[in-house]
Amino acid sequence: MSGQDQAAGLRKWADLQRQQRGDEAPPEATEPPRPMAYREPIVPSAAAMTPPVTPPTPKTPLMVIGLPDSGPVQVRKVSARLGQWAALGRAWAKDPADWDIRVVMPDDPELASLSQAHSRWALWVSSDADAFGRMYHVLKQLHQHNGPQRLLALHEPHLPRQGLLENLRQAANRYFGIELLLLAR
Repeated sequence: MSGQDQAAGLRKWADLQRQQRGDEAPPEATEPPRPMAYREPIVPSAAAMTPPVTPPTPKTPLMVIGLPDSGPVQVRKVSARLGQWAALGRAWAKDPADWDIRVVMPDDPELASLSQAHSRWALWVSSDADAFGRMYHVLKQLHQHNGPQRLLALHEPHLPRQGLLENLRQAANRYFGIELLLLAR
């Protein structure tokens, strides 16, 4: 029974009660009942019931230099390292899935235009015995090809700041004017 049907029934009952007591009926009780219009129940469409889909946020490009090749294994290595930094509470590292990791070779002919187009660069520093010589050569190539002037040093977690990392930072600055950012643990 609809709400209007109940109201009409209550009005009739109230009118009967008044008549039995001898009261005068209200004016609306003397009017003929109006026909009730049928209304379709309002049912939200399926589109209205599904939550709005927000477009995915674009990934932040991170250009990485110093890896031996540009394969998916190298990208996963960088992503894992960013994940370790994020797990340590480093907000800048974000979720590794938020990064568009691109491996760039230091002799890439497009290096100068890439360095102008992208602001986030990293240097992957290995920890083997020949790492300093290789990284020095990479930094030299960056300088010769007008590469980026500021890079984040990405490296394995066990590599101490003193020694290889600090020596690379000093050489990059002194010989090539490149700022190599070393992060504290």
